[in-house]
Amino acid sequence: MNRIVHISLKVDDVDRTGEFYRDVFGFVDSETRKTRDHLSRHMSDGDIDFTLMEYDAGTRSAESRAAGDGPCIHHFAIEVEDIAKATEEIRARGCTLVSDPGVIPVKFRAPGGTVAELVPVGRYKRVDTGGNADHIVHLSLKVDDVKKAGDFYQEVFGFKDAVTRKTRDHLSRHMSDGAIDFTLMQYDAGTRSKESRAAGDGPCIHHFAIEVPDIETATRQIASYGSEIVSDPGVIPVKFRAPGGTIAELVPVGRYKR
Repeated sequence: MNRIVHISLKVDDVDRTGEFYRDVFGFVDSETRKTRDHLSRHMSDGDIDFTLMEYDAGTRSAESRAAGDGPCIHHFAIEVEDIAKATEEIRARGCTLVSDPGVIPVKFRAPGGTVAELVPVGRYKRVDTGGNADHIVHLSLKVDDVKKAGDFYQEVFGFKDAVTRKTRDHLSRHMSDGAIDFTLMQYDAGTRSKESRAAGDGPCIHHFAIEVPDIETATRQIASYGSEIVSDPGVIPVKFRAPGGTIAELVPVGRYKR
């Protein structure tokens, strides 16, 4: 099965945001480099490359604006064995390529409206964190059609369905790449809940989840860094707006199984 190996956030301050994830969750730095029109700080939870991108002031590249103008979870990467074959397959299913021709990774707008990318096997290596890092266990997309988007990831990348259920004001289709929970959310028409609009009004990569051993302690920690709690009081998972401007959530150990 193809797997999710990378999540990239567009943030307003690479240094401050990276220090937050390092100090609170134990993510480790692997490399910081300039790539075309942005600075990329690559970090890791041990399994997934977690990248913070700060774009140059005034850039108008297609990639920089693909997921919106402000801070956002910009894209995630799926590791595939044959980039050319996978590119033709996603084209055949109506995906728009966001990357310039010939550029690898290949960024594309997937069914459902969000941005993803294809990367070759081995591009991102697992990193030794000394067992001190909390882990990313869940990635959630807000899409315009749960069935169409889910069928795409199932048929093209082999993601498996786990459960589909109604949660408050949205339908959630939980899938998996074998390692993390991959959820597609379709919100009810007309809902105005705080969570539904936290990452923007249209399709977007809504949030990712970090598994922590103590929700209450972690909630106090993120609050001490100025994070805004987005969830209603007492609701678990605890969604929050992290330094850098994007949405994440705290989940208890064991909430998502492989």
